[in-house]
Amino acid sequence: MAGKGRRAVIAVLISLGTLGLLTLPAGAERAQSGNLIVSLKGGIIPRKLPRDRQAPVGVRLIGGVETSDDAPLPRVKRVKLALAFRGLVDTKGLPVCPRAILRIADSGQAMEDCGPALIGRGKLYARVFVPHQLPFGAHSRLLAFNGKTKKGGPAVWVHAYSTDPPVSFVLPFRVRRQPGRFRTVLETVVPRTVGPWPRFAHFQITVGREFMHRGKPHSYLNASCPLPAGWTSGFLSFARATFSFTDAPDLTTESVRSCRAR
Repeated sequence: MAGKGRRAVIAVLISLGTLGLLTLPAGAERAQSGNLIVSLKGGIIPRKLPRDRQAPVGVRLIGGVETSDDAPLPRVKRVKLALAFRGLVDTKGLPVCPRAILRIADSGQAMEDCGPALIGRGKLYARVFVPHQLPFGAHSRLLAFNGKTKKGGPAVWVHAYSTDPPVSFVLPFRVRRQPGRFRTVLETVVPRTVGPWPRFAHFQITVGREFMHRGKPHSYLNASCPLPAGWTSGFLSFARATFSFTDAPDLTTESVRSCRAR
């Protein structure tokens, strides 16, 4: 494959892989429709949290989509990740990374320009099948930065960089609140320019950041363990992932994890 064409495929690969088009991790919760399977696995650190107030936490997520018969995946058009545990996002005083400067940056340049806004790290592996070509794989480093939408709302820029060939891609997640159990939502819309080449991949990302603002400690993510009075531990819904496809029904799966109240 020509260098330019291969770089284009890698860019698409990184975008899809960041969204979680992957080989399903062991122990993940799954949902299936026909030959299409989605999964989500994750956890919160620390597991022991206050019952009735927020405390700093970190969140680790692994999840995605595959087909049971190795058929090509349908095009993903939207991904919605929702967090429970009564979690809150605090960005007051946290530096903001301009999305534009990440578009052509490698991981080192991204950290040099936006290191103070870093809120997460991860990695991606994906395998790509292109017509009339041998399949190939790619490893990418993921960096997540605090950002802002054009209207000033909170956002997360997920920067992915592959070294072979050197290609970078930025996937924007809008952050918002909603009523119900899953109050914190990260959502992205996938452009139609993303192609159908990736068959499977896997990713993991950990998000969490403690920082100081005006002499006071802050945490990007905060959560509680809202168990009933008298309970010290239990299982609660932790996160929910919804994948929307062009030619297939939406699929949603939840991850249930334990927490301990203190």
